[in-house]
Formats: sequence, structure tokens, C-alpha cells
Amino acid sequence: MTLISSLAMWFSKSNGKLIIEWFGWEITTSPTFFLTLLLSIIFLVYIILSFALSLVNIPRETIKKLKRKKTISATKALNNGIIASFYGNKNEVLKNLNIAKKSLTNIPLLTLLELQNSIYKGDQKNSFIILTKMLDIDVLKPLAIKSLISYSITHKDKGLFNNILNKSLDKKIDFSWIRKGIFQFCYENKNWQELSIYLKKKISLKNTFNKEILSITYYQMSLDYYFSDNFEDANFFLRKALKLNNFFPPFMELYSKINTGKSNREIIKVLKNYWIKNPNPNIEKCIDYAFENKNNLSKLKIVSKVLTQNNDLYFKYLILGKFKYRARIWGSSKSDLKKSIKFRPSKDAYYYLYKIEKDLKSNKLATEEFKKLYNDCKNIFLWKCNSCNMPHDNWSPFCHSCSTFNSINNISCNNNDNIYEKNNLEKSLPI
Repeated sequence: MTLISSLAMWFSKSNGKLIIEWFGWEITTSPTFFLTLLLSIIFLVYIILSFALSLVNIPRETIKKLKRKKTISATKALNNGIIASFYGNKNEVLKNLNIAKKSLTNIPLLTLLELQNSIYKGDQKNSFIILTKMLDIDVLKPLAIKSLISYSITHKDKGLFNNILNKSLDKKIDFSWIRKGIFQFCYENKNWQELSIYLKKKISLKNTFNKEILSITYYQMSLDYYFSDNFEDANFFLRKALKLNNFFPPFMELYSKINTGKSNREIIKVLKNYWIKNPNPNIEKCIDYAFENKNNLSKLKIVSKVLTQNNDLYFKYLILGKFKYRARIWGSSKSDLKKSIKFRPSKDAYYYLYKIEKDLKSNKLATEEFKKLYNDCKNIFLWKCNSCNMPHDNWSPFCHSCSTFNSINNISCNNNDNIYEKNNLEKSLPI
């Protein structure tokens, strides 16, 4: 309007007239009036059109506002449902799911809430269907694979498990996310061969931890073949395990069992190298397994050939004392057992000293003293779970206390405690 007024004032000061001829009609007017009229008509048309458009858009805007309101309400319900699923409120999960489904679609969290509701209802078939759909949603793929592995564990379904392993390769799922479930299934269902194939495709052997995992897989395969009396395949996979993790104590025990009756020279050489490079108390079991057909005196000779080094280890003299006791060389056995105690008191040493005194029947007081020392001495554990700190007598690939794979490690027994001099038991040790 300001523009129109300004133009009108300008034209009012200017002389002239405007003639319009149209189909025989002639209209004469001033330029000022014509322009004022023209601009006024344009402005009026603009106002009418704007008003008309606003009338047309009222229903559309109303619908948008209603949809926006419903979406906000559905999103709030979805969030409330997810939170409710964490503290197990089944009714709230169902209620909020029904609200969210009315306005939301193709949202990962909605799929997740549907899965939780299905689990609460105990509808395994529908839960399985939802999990398979989740495999096609990038953000939910790891959870779907992990859940399907758990489903496989519950139902002992090898076919499903192997399919999921392949899926995890296709979907490029990080192995560390699903490692625990994979090993639990394989441990419970002896599915190690399929796992070894998967691992060779999935992991890099430049990593030490990955080497350990694959070596344990080969070891478990070897163990299964050993128990089914297939010693050839057992030996084949054990050698693959040892190549990745040489002189690992459990592997060496199985090696001794598998190679029973083979060349004495070769086995002695292997066990001797094992003792030199990774001395472990289980060398006693290895000798017993490998030479089970030998008499006690022959075994003692073999022990003497194997235990040629590491003279500062308490269990060297403990093992020598045990084998000498079995060979009925009691005097020397007693000497070695006491030497072992000087490094580190152990229940085994006191037990065999007690047995020697009891067999000799020469000193009842000493017999009772060794019995008391045995009862007072604490157990020495060789293995401990790094995850839950639970001590173990023997190694296992799976900690049953915290359900963790490859967490049980050897407690260092290669450094003697040298606690004998500080131990109160020293004063009462029989001569």
C-alpha cells in the first residue's frame, strides 16, 4: 500500500492522460488512476487467493498436527516399553507396544520391543521369526546372531548353530561379540570341527589370543577322537594344537596318553624338552600316562632322565620323592620330599612322608606329626580363572563358575615361594 500511495503521488504531479480502446469502446483516464486501480486489483486478488489457500490447508495441517501428536505419543510409549523390559514389567511392555505399533513402523527399537514381548509370552516360534528378521537390520544384526546362538544352545540345534556361524561371516560380525556363546555351544555339543573351519576364515593368527583359541579348538577335536579310540586323527589334531601353542600342559598330557607304547626314546626326548622349556607339575602325569606299562623302578629311571634341569623347583623333588616311594626306595624318597618342603610345603609332600613313616612303623610320633602337618597345610592350586578368580585343580577351556571361555590360566609355579623358613610348620617338622 505504501508503494501504491507513493506512485499515486508521483503521477498526480505529472500531466497526461491514458486512452484504452477495446472492441470499439474508448476509455480515457489518467495514468495515476489506472495504475492505482491495477495495483489495487492485484493486491485484492492476492489476498483472496491467500485466504482460499489457507482454507484449503486447514484440514491438511490439522491432520499433520494430529499425526505429529500421535508420533510423539508413540515414541514416548516405545521408550517407556523399552525401559519396562529392563525391569521385567510384562504388562507395561505389552501396553506400550500396542500404542507404539499404531503410529511407528520399521523402527529397530520397535522390533526389539516386539521380540521382548514375544519372549515374555513364551512364543518361541514368533521370537525365532523376529530374530531372523533382525538379521536384515544392520544395527540389530549382532544382537540377532547372539540371540540365535543362545537359542541354539538351549535347543542343542547344531544345524541352526552352523548356519548362524556362516551368517556371522556374511554379516561381518565381530567375533569378540559372540565368542562366549560360540564356545559354550561347542563345549556342550562337541561342535569343534565346524568351529575350526569358521575360525580359520574369521580370525588372524598374527594375534596370540587367536592362536590360543584355535589351538584349544584343535585340542578339543583331538580329545573327542581320543575318547572314540581314533588315535590317528587324535594325534593329527593334537600336533596342530601343539604347533600353535607348544608345550601347553594339558596338550602334553594328551600327547602322553596318545603316544603310550611308542618309542621310549622319542617320548623321553619330548618330555625332557617340555620340562626344560615349560616345567610344570603335570610332568608326573605325563610320565605315568606315557609309560603306564612300565614298572615303578623303570619309571623312576625315566623320571631321572627327564628331570635333569630346573633344580630350584619344589615340585621336582616332590615328583622324585613320589616315584622313589613307589619304587620302595624310602630313604631317598624321604630326603627328596623334605628337600621339596624346604622350598615350599605341600600337602602331597607331607602325605608321602606320613605314608613312609607309617609303612616303616619306626616312629609313631613322626607319623602323627606328618599327619597333622598334612591337615594344616593349604592346597596348592595350579590354575585360576582370570575372570572370577576361582582356583582350579585342573585346566579346562571353560570356567563353569562364571561361564567364561579361555579364562583359566596357569598360576606360576616356576618360582618357589621360599616360605619354609618363615613357616611355623618348620619347628614341628620331624627329623
